[in-house]
Amino acid sequence: AGQGIQISEIMVYTKEKQEVTMKQKTFLMLKPDAFAGGHAQEVLRELRSHGLVIEKSCTLTVTMGVMKTLIDHYAGVIDSMSKDFNFPGKLFNSFYYDGPHTIMPMEVSYEGSDDIITLTRTLAGKTNPQDAGADTIRGKYSDDSYEKASAAVRLVNNVIHASDSHESAQRELNIWKSYLK
Repeated sequence: AGQGIQISEIMVYTKEKQEVTMKQKTFLMLKPDAFAGGHAQEVLRELRSHGLVIEKSCTLTVTMGVMKTLIDHYAGVIDSMSKDFNFPGKLFNSFYYDGPHTIMPMEVSYEGSDDIITLTRTLAGKTNPQDAGADTIRGKYSDDSYEKASAAVRLVNNVIHASDSHESAQRELNIWKSYLK
């Protein structure tokens, strides 16, 4: 009789475990400074060490065609910023001019119990590397700041983009799907 209880407990645990570990997906992108600084492989290792699986990815040299995709990707940010901030100009200064620049869009999955968006954004750290914790990707691999970026009329070099919601992840995966085959 005792063995039946143990098996039953194991089955319940297994069933609960399967429900908790449903595969989740998100969009991440290594930015030009990840490659320029020689940190791309280190960042990928760090992502994998936290149970993230890179399902699809490609390494792209940023061309005008890729810039059009980046503009689609950042359309919401562009629309939310003032004309004076000039996000499109800073985007070109960061990703296109003085190139070639390399990026790596990625479809990433996770089967752990954490929410993939919370996990990836925590691993990435705050947008401004100066505010990111020393144990985050941005804290480890970028010494940039909003002040330096503003003075150079570019976006902050912060190594990685991580979708900010499940809805954004789906939208961004859709925008990049022609590259992620």
